[in-house]
Amino acid sequence: MRFSVYVAARYLKNRKHSRFLNRAVVTAIIGIALGVTVLNLTLAIMNGFHEELRNTFVDNMPMITVVTSNPEGFTDLSTTIDDIAAVPTVSGVAPFFRQETIVTSNSAGGTARHRGAVIWGINPDLQESVTPLLETVHPFSSAMEALRNGTGVVLGAELSGSLYAGLGDTVIFTVPTGALSFDSPTSVSKKYVVAGWLDTGMYDFDSRFVFMSIDETRELLGFGPDSAQAIGVRISDMMAAPQVAEQIAVKLGQFEHQCNDWISLNSNLFQWVVIEKIVMFLLLGLIILVAAFNIVGILTMMVGDRHKEIGIMLSIGATRKQIQTIFLLDGVVVGIIGVLVGTLFGWAGCMYLLHVGLKLPGDVYFVEQIPVIILFSDFAIVGISALVMTLISTLLPSSEAARLKPIEIIRYT
Repeated sequence: MRFSVYVAARYLKNRKHSRFLNRAVVTAIIGIALGVTVLNLTLAIMNGFHEELRNTFVDNMPMITVVTSNPEGFTDLSTTIDDIAAVPTVSGVAPFFRQETIVTSNSAGGTARHRGAVIWGINPDLQESVTPLLETVHPFSSAMEALRNGTGVVLGAELSGSLYAGLGDTVIFTVPTGALSFDSPTSVSKKYVVAGWLDTGMYDFDSRFVFMSIDETRELLGFGPDSAQAIGVRISDMMAAPQVAEQIAVKLGQFEHQCNDWISLNSNLFQWVVIEKIVMFLLLGLIILVAAFNIVGILTMMVGDRHKEIGIMLSIGATRKQIQTIFLLDGVVVGIIGVLVGTLFGWAGCMYLLHVGLKLPGDVYFVEQIPVIILFSDFAIVGISALVMTLISTLLPSSEAARLKPIEIIRYT
């Protein structure tokens, strides 16, 4: 083994008649390092976007939503809230209404503008414990006061812009009432004053959602006092939402109530994110694969360049396993250097994005700068995958070198 290591180290050193091979070795190292760097950065950035997307959903929607099969909603609301709050890990409970509506406003030219929206009838004080409103509702103090008193509504920022409805403007909400009839559909309309806007950073939320006092919503939809269509729940461990939802359903009665957790409701979205990460790993891994093929060419040329020396070593007693090990070591060393350099640059790039940051257009993305989450498991998987590719690429040339016949080499050279 010491013999193989010594010869392999000599072969990697610079020699005047092997400058082309040395440039090729450097090129292969750069290729592997580039692939590892790009792959590590991409996975870290995708982890960051995944986490930001997940937090955005959790911050703006209840972690668990409890609904009832009763058409009149939760009629004994206080008791139900107390029962849910008694479940371990539950940190916040808030009743709410959710109803599709048509919002109408008059633009500056006097032309009516109509938009579809979703009313969220909330108790702002209780809702704050389920979906934090401080960073999303503006102006916070006056808007919250209007929601408490039922003197105004909060429109999504995008919805407000499309309606040309600013603070103090009047909008009309129209919702269907009674049994649906295509011959004589009925609806109810009511005027409200815009008291603020909702800016979550998610276009789907900001273009559709409207916050309204829960009492005003009951009156608009025709529900009785101390009632609600659904109850939102926040828990201390958001990843335990499915288990806690099951506990709540058992406590309230599984036949009368349904508990939907945020993981099951958004499973398709997060599954797509995971699949995207795998696909990106496979696609960007091709960069490393190309560099690994370069190693095949390098070792093949090295075998051809050193065939006289291989013949001499075999003739003086070197085993074929030792010859194979020499070229295996050369290829693996190239791979290790490339992986270490790529990992170092990938780590440095992640640190730069983490501490310095790179700005993104806020009107396009739901984050203001590129998010990064470094997972050591990702770095390990990338490094090990690159080394495995490198090792596989060395097998063919090293095996060819070991199969050379010393007599024929000496005879024809």
